[in-house]
Amino acid sequence: MAGDADKIAFLRQHGTGELAHSDASLLDHLCGVRDLLASWGCGTALCDAGLFHSVYGTEIFPTGAVPPELRPAVRELIGDEAETLAYLFGAVTRTSLFDAAFDGAPFLLESRDGEYLAVTDEQYSGLAALTVANWLEQRPRFPEASQFNRAREFDAMRAYLPATVRAALEQAYQFTPLAEPAN
Repeated sequence: MAGDADKIAFLRQHGTGELAHSDASLLDHLCGVRDLLASWGCGTALCDAGLFHSVYGTEIFPTGAVPPELRPAVRELIGDEAETLAYLFGAVTRTSLFDAAFDGAPFLLESRDGEYLAVTDEQYSGLAALTVANWLEQRPRFPEASQFNRAREFDAMRAYLPATVRAALEQAYQFTPLAEPAN
């Protein structure tokens, strides 16, 4: 896997610094998502997935900076696990991602193409963490009236989040913290 400078250079080469995203550049947003995940103590693969989470485009942000044909190059830069999460983040619909929080495992997410993709529990947890980081990074740039959007869905998603990501979401949405499972 490449170092951060090579990853950022790749993103710049593909125009992410010039592409507008939520009153910032896509590159600023991608770095912000990665930085949030890192501040929450998430592992390298999840942080790298955050850095590349919408480069292929998403349902809400369809302007992809990196064509899917370059997935092997991205995989070389950030590794299989991170690239798979970044790809899935762009490929699945937000509705199916949120619905899965209510339905639970096994996780079957609908792609933007209308096909269904089975994801592991770990992949769903990673996608949920990316979804939270993606929203919390850009949330301050949205009108105050919309800063608590999807509260019901995020509340349901909490059970699948890593503890530090869940705590950040609970603080942002003023949710009563979930009880830790007894071991």
